[in-house]
Amino acid sequence: MVTVRPATPRDYPAIRELTLASYVAEGHVAATDPYVTDLTTIAARTEGLYIAEDDGAIAGGVNIAVGGSSLSEVAYDNEVEFRMLAVAPEYRGRGIGRKLVQYVLDTARIHQAAAVVITTMASMTTAQAMYTAMGFHRAPHRDWNLYTAGIVDHQEGLETFLVYVHPLN
Repeated sequence: MVTVRPATPRDYPAIRELTLASYVAEGHVAATDPYVTDLTTIAARTEGLYIAEDDGAIAGGVNIAVGGSSLSEVAYDNEVEFRMLAVAPEYRGRGIGRKLVQYVLDTARIHQAAAVVITTMASMTTAQAMYTAMGFHRAPHRDWNLYTAGIVDHQEGLETFLVYVHPLN
């Protein structure tokens, strides 16, 4: 049985490894990309960190951030955002990602948020199909890249990050 719970320090090594596998080993992020540090420095993202546990094994993880928090990238003040969703390769196809996203939606409803938002990469087509099936829709007017976020000073060759929104009201 899969349960979702807040992560504890003993979970951090497993979360680090499954996140690395989901993003780098799957080819979504290069091993040399500075974002790998954000993904794998679990101590820096413990607030709002939840895991999916399947019969005692850590199968996935996700960060939940409210608009305006330090982990939020695209959420407005009345929204909840989730980030760094990752499922261990051996647990893919078992509904772990869906269970984590449903937990985010339920948490957002408890907090009376207007919507839930997620940024994804163009290469993450399986995740995008899941988001759409769960009621998310594309919000191209909210798409962004490292230039529009103020991280780099040029636009040439930058990947556009895709934003999906799930209205709750």
